[in-house]
Amino acid sequence: MVDWATSTRPDKSSYLIPLGLVYIVPLVISIALIFIPESPRWLIHQGKYEEGRKALLWLRPTDARVDDEANEIRAAIDKEFELGSSVGFFDMFRNAIDRRRTILAVCAVTLQAASGSMYIIGTNCSLVILHLLGVIQDGLLT
Repeated sequence: MVDWATSTRPDKSSYLIPLGLVYIVPLVISIALIFIPESPRWLIHQGKYEEGRKALLWLRPTDARVDDEANEIRAAIDKEFELGSSVGFFDMFRNAIDRRRTILAVCAVTLQAASGSMYIIGTNCSLVILHLLGVIQDGLLT
């Protein structure tokens, strides 16, 4: 919409305005990050249980049972430590189901990359093709 609105400008502002607007959302998010507490799970994982509990209090409604949730987070982290020491890279190939899942995921990503779809979507190549097909004229949909 912004591109369309600035497409008739004869000067540099026709591309500088859309480029400048791209930076507004990241700027707002960067400022908002200052006021958002650390993840309660990360804090509890780092051994800062009380700070994690306070972060949960900030994130949840006033009547929420944050102590129960903090204890569940701590129990889940402890369980991950128990299981994590026994899991290795080759475990995704040892079990037939995990091997199939891994192969399917790798093949799907490889086929997507090999198809060239991101080249068409992510570059001006799509505009050239759509222009040749007569779908767009002068950068506008017909």
